[in-house]
Amino acid sequence: MTPIKPGTFAYESPALAVQALAERLSPVGIESAEWDQAAGHILAEAVVADRPSPPCDVSAMDGYAVRLEDLCLGRLPVAGEVTAGKEPPALPPGTVLRIFTGAPIPPGCDAVIAREDVQELPDTVVLPDAFALEPGRHIRRRGENGQAGETVVRPGTAVSSAVAGALAAFGISRPKVYRRVRVAILVTGNEVHEVRADVRPWQIRDSNGPVLAAMLSPLAFVELQSPRHASDDPAALRAAVEEMAGVADALLLTGGVSMGNYDFVPEVLRSLGCEIVFHKLPIRPGKPVLGAVGRQGQAILGLPGNPVSALITARRIAVPVLRRLAGCSVVQVPRPLVRLRDTVGKPAGLFRYRLVRWNTAGEAEDVPSLGSGDLISAARSDGFVEVPPDAKDGDLLPYFSWSAADG
Repeated sequence: MTPIKPGTFAYESPALAVQALAERLSPVGIESAEWDQAAGHILAEAVVADRPSPPCDVSAMDGYAVRLEDLCLGRLPVAGEVTAGKEPPALPPGTVLRIFTGAPIPPGCDAVIAREDVQELPDTVVLPDAFALEPGRHIRRRGENGQAGETVVRPGTAVSSAVAGALAAFGISRPKVYRRVRVAILVTGNEVHEVRADVRPWQIRDSNGPVLAAMLSPLAFVELQSPRHASDDPAALRAAVEEMAGVADALLLTGGVSMGNYDFVPEVLRSLGCEIVFHKLPIRPGKPVLGAVGRQGQAILGLPGNPVSALITARRIAVPVLRRLAGCSVVQVPRPLVRLRDTVGKPAGLFRYRLVRWNTAGEAEDVPSLGSGDLISAARSDGFVEVPPDAKDGDLLPYFSWSAADG
């Protein structure tokens, strides 16, 4: 990578930094999943229709199958019925067949009359005077949704409930999917202690580990390892990074990435042969964030230690990087655009992240915050907006909810 002048950034925006890191990564391996275990995984093959959809002409209504030339008779005997899942009988001339939604259209039928449009007698239907139907009325034609051999869903798509339905409809019981992304979390810092610890005033409980676990565990394409802790010691940190990166597709570290005397993460990563793609971005909070690629192609992200910075950079940067590893065709999902109820503030030459919550009027309003250590404000928010350097009051801004499942 071209050396960066002091005081400048390798990438002008977080989106470009994510793109640069993602381009250096490859999706994880492929496996076959049982149909009932595929939900949330990312498809590694296209879903191709093995037959037309629908596979034959079917009725779109409960009613009566008719020949158009017989409508002039006004009164037609019911010669039988057609039900879903059974081969239909032929329609005798001068009669109707009672038919149900989803049932196949019998030979000789031109249209279907809805039940509510006729008078029903025990074995006869009576048509209204001058009753007329156009050919094909209430008939869903064979292949109107898609033809055999047509690509229904492309690779790189998450198996949602709708996609699962398509897999089942076209007989794909063991789809090829990308395996789950193995993600390791390493929290650094001498001052950080386990959540259940009896801490002194100068010590803090670890919130970053729970933050990342809570954000990533709902993602079906992620296999999350339990967060671990490392002290601010280069040898201990190196040993932990080497061990954890050796069994993970992605390693997320928090803390130790800034310019302090105890911020050893960049140095340790370089000593392990990692390629640092970016270190420091024009963002607030979260400026010290680091993105790297390990020797085995792992994604390594150094997130700031301040809890709000870790929360925001995990959502804005780590999640799309994990989507790349998982095989998603779209890494950076287009964001919903919202208009901030409050002023966006003065330009700062940085992408700023503002905590927001939804009020009862459906507006995104600012959540007052005292900075990147104010986890209380973050807990009272629904997410954040990204405010570009040139944003003006009233502009539409990209919105990120705290749910990583939103992309």
